[in-house]
Amino acid sequence: MKPIVAATPDQVRESLRSLAAERGIKLSELSRLLCRDGGYLTGFVWGRGPDRLRSIEGQLLAQFFQVDPRLFGERED
Repeated sequence: MKPIVAATPDQVRESLRSLAAERGIKLSELSRLLCRDGGYLTGFVWGRGPDRLRSIEGQLLAQFFQVDPRLFGERED
């Protein structure tokens, strides 16, 4: 069986864009959920922000969307 690995930063960006669009949630609202400036995730998904999300941010987004944390770059130890 092939192990499931964490998503690459580009895959994380695409997952975040897709999940937010599917559910009609603005990236600015998600940024505020993370206690960040409203443009934080917009900058991230368009490559103008951090290279990667912090671990806790990926965990919070995974919880919010009820998806596997590896979609947001979490590594399985």
